[in-house]
Amino acid sequence: MDARRPRPGPLPRRITEDARLMEAMHERVSAAGQDPALIVALAGAAVLAIVAAFVAPWLGVLGLIVVLAVLVLAWRLAGGTGLQIQQIERLRQAELALAAADSTEEAAQELAEHAIALLGAPGATVIIEGIGDTVRVTRGDPRTSVYGDGSRMRLLDDAGVPCGSIAVCARADGRDYSPQQERMLDALAQRVSSTLHRLSLMSDVEAERRTIADVLESSSDGIFTVGLDLMVRSWNPAMARITGIPTDEAVGAPVGHVFAPVDEHGGRRHGADDPGRTGVAQTHLVRIEGAGGEERWLTCSWSPLSEGGYVVVARDDSERKKVQDDKDGWIAQVSHELRTPLTPIKGFLQTLQQRDDELSPQQRRRIYEVMAKEEHRLELLVSSLLQATTIDQHGLVVVAEALDWPAVVAEQVDAIRRADPSRDIEVQFAEGAAGVVADPVLSARVLANLLGNALKYTPTGSPIEVHVHRDGAAVVTVVRDHGPGIAPGDRERIFEKFTRLGDHLTRPQQGVGLGLYIARSSVEQMGGQIWCDAAPGGGTRFGFTLPASEVVPRAEAAAVTADGTDSR
Repeated sequence: MDARRPRPGPLPRRITEDARLMEAMHERVSAAGQDPALIVALAGAAVLAIVAAFVAPWLGVLGLIVVLAVLVLAWRLAGGTGLQIQQIERLRQAELALAAADSTEEAAQELAEHAIALLGAPGATVIIEGIGDTVRVTRGDPRTSVYGDGSRMRLLDDAGVPCGSIAVCARADGRDYSPQQERMLDALAQRVSSTLHRLSLMSDVEAERRTIADVLESSSDGIFTVGLDLMVRSWNPAMARITGIPTDEAVGAPVGHVFAPVDEHGGRRHGADDPGRTGVAQTHLVRIEGAGGEERWLTCSWSPLSEGGYVVVARDDSERKKVQDDKDGWIAQVSHELRTPLTPIKGFLQTLQQRDDELSPQQRRRIYEVMAKEEHRLELLVSSLLQATTIDQHGLVVVAEALDWPAVVAEQVDAIRRADPSRDIEVQFAEGAAGVVADPVLSARVLANLLGNALKYTPTGSPIEVHVHRDGAAVVTVVRDHGPGIAPGDRERIFEKFTRLGDHLTRPQQGVGLGLYIARSSVEQMGGQIWCDAAPGGGTRFGFTLPASEVVPRAEAAAVTADGTDSR
């Protein structure tokens, strides 16, 4: 039995050789980054060979053969499709670089550069699409193409959602990419797809946020949001302009402290009566105290937010409200002015119907005179309304010609003196005030309107003064009254359409506020200017200019009497 046992001398040498071979095989497999299951199988085969060497030499030889077979398999795998440790580390670095990118384009650049480094490709192209703007990035040798023979392409897909592609150019040596490189390209596409998809989503969301921010910044409507705690969360520039409260002061403040509107009847629309607290979309016309304490009218829409709180969109309708109020006042004013001449006409007609046989010829003549006067007043009122409408829709038609302006002024003054001989009108022409270039009808109507206004506001016994002089290339005409005067704040406003000072029901002088509006439009169309100011010693001066003319014919100016339409 002892003779059949292996001799102890060679055993340590065989064990040492087997161990040395196993160590070399382990290093080769480790360097190749082989699958852990294969490493375990290789180690097990080596241990089996060592144990078998103690039992019988032939078993040791058999174990050595198994180890060698496993080693050959590992060697082939290392040179085939297996990924090396440094390649796996490069994949991890590529994924981290993409995740740290600030934009989709930067991530695409990183991916293209890592693909070139991993596969040794001359160039690579990455396309990111499907969300937001399409990004296309090419890196490497610009002379190469990813569309030629030998190139490789992989789709980028995140859980079934396509998000682009990556393509590498054909190898520079003309050979095909190895199975291991193909697997590397697969692994690269799989590992970065989700990262690129997230970056695309984030870029798209950021672009939408910038768009919304730009819209809010540039909106002419005030927009602000309020949280569940009733604190202001956002406050756009238009809201700051309307209220006079800067954004940094409004954001974070209780909404009732920065926005406390009331409705048209003075009812609260803030605090417990804030429409935003109802959770129901509402729209109301409200009034606030705006910048500089100015009253402002806003059309506000309160809408609930899905996460709680609400948003308010405020449109400044102060001008529209003013126009509406002016329109309502004008309608009431015109109705009153129309009734004023119609009332005596109606009364006298009824008198003639019922008592005609009882009236003397003198009484009938007096009735006819009053009715004719009121009819003329009504006619002038309607004419002024039609003329103002024509100015708004089509403008004035000006037929300018050289006029003997002193003659036109004298004719208008004489017409007023004939109508009321008791009034004192003083006229003064300075040297050089001879001719103007103007429309004869429009210029005479402007002067008649100013003289008519002066008659209304100058007390009986006080003179009306007319002064005409030359000022450079213009002739200036000034009409002064000795009335109560006009406040400085109203001197520009009285030239606006339908503007009257005082209440239309209680003011002593009648009119709808069109005379000065028509006068200003006429003068400006003829190339002049019109204004009013306070006269020294009291009263008001109305003045206007017309272009001077060096050639002055004796023109027959149209005789236009004062129309009686008040403009103040």
